[in-house]
Amino acid sequence: MDKTRADRSVPVLRLDQLPMAEDRTAAYRMLREAGPVIETRFGALILVDRDAVEFALRHPGLFSSRQAFAVGSPLPLVPIAFDAPEHTRYRRILHPFLSPRGTAAWLPQVRALAGQLIDDFAGRGECDLVTELAVPLPAQVFLTLFGLPLADRDRLLAWKEGLLSLQADPGGETWSERGIRLGAELYEYLVEHIAQRRRDGDTAGLLGQLLADTSAERLTDEEIYGLSFLFVLAGLETVTSALSTAFAALAGQPELRRQLAADPAVIPAAVTELLRFDGPVVFVPRVATQDVELAGHLIPAGCTVHVCLAVADRDPAGHPDPDVIEFGRQEHSLAFGAGPHRCLGSHLARMQMRVALEEWHRRIPEYTLAPGTVPRVGWPAGLVGIDHLPLVFPPAGSG
Repeated sequence: MDKTRADRSVPVLRLDQLPMAEDRTAAYRMLREAGPVIETRFGALILVDRDAVEFALRHPGLFSSRQAFAVGSPLPLVPIAFDAPEHTRYRRILHPFLSPRGTAAWLPQVRALAGQLIDDFAGRGECDLVTELAVPLPAQVFLTLFGLPLADRDRLLAWKEGLLSLQADPGGETWSERGIRLGAELYEYLVEHIAQRRRDGDTAGLLGQLLADTSAERLTDEEIYGLSFLFVLAGLETVTSALSTAFAALAGQPELRRQLAADPAVIPAAVTELLRFDGPVVFVPRVATQDVELAGHLIPAGCTVHVCLAVADRDPAGHPDPDVIEFGRQEHSLAFGAGPHRCLGSHLARMQMRVALEEWHRRIPEYTLAPGTVPRVGWPAGLVGIDHLPLVFPPAGSG
């Protein structure tokens, strides 16, 4: 593949053969050592060098999000499948809802829900962290905030699981018939739901307020469909996956969880560090808009480029001892991306993770993996998260 070569050849790596399921530390080390630019078996390029990753994220004119996100939606996903000026407009409209001030209004509800969920199993001395906390907490928060029916949670989760499970190797083959069918089903649901909301004049949640907007900048129905499709996928998955890997790390390292139980003020920094160490987003896709030389390699115009946030966050150049969790780190993390496309929901995600860790460690300071448990993530996948995480602990009230 001569067009992707500059000073030296680009190594080719089989991503599906990486030991991601059980040992992301080893997998990320393999990627880092193969980098800074790697070719997949499908011809896409992966950036793993931290400087190259940050450059790509901060230069959307060279590395575009437009058309880079193919997840089964009949319409482009708002706002991630757009660049400026459309992307700027979308973020301006959505910012008030998802800013630190906007998400802070949800704190009492999130805290009450987290406490209720934990209290439901704390007396048993065991739980499946994923199914009993990491799924229901962000799902209910998202559905309530966005304005979709809680009664439809299981259907929406099924569509989300089906669509994300079809995200195989970055730069992989085109969508299967199943992916097209699932995307069409979710799209049809959203069209019908939004039409009913308009008939009823229902202004609940972010969705209702967008539908009621009469300003000159208001979103069209097609833009609202694309936004809703994206929010269902991201809102029902990202925090769930992040909580699953965070608790897996804490359950395996007693000194870390005891820090959180002894000093809750550490928890905001712990959220940042746990996301850096094992966040749910491994890659974000881009398309090169012109020939670009980066990290000693020529990236040709039109090439699909996967920007590897997870490996960049393990780069020793930016993080001393990158494979060690240290809550006192001061370095910048790329877990939510960087530049104009930095994750719009990052403040809400951080708040949910912080509250979950606070409420858990207030009630359950000591816990371990259930005997025989080996936490595994699905791979290849669009996001990495653990489906089941059995934990055991002294039952509440037993001491």
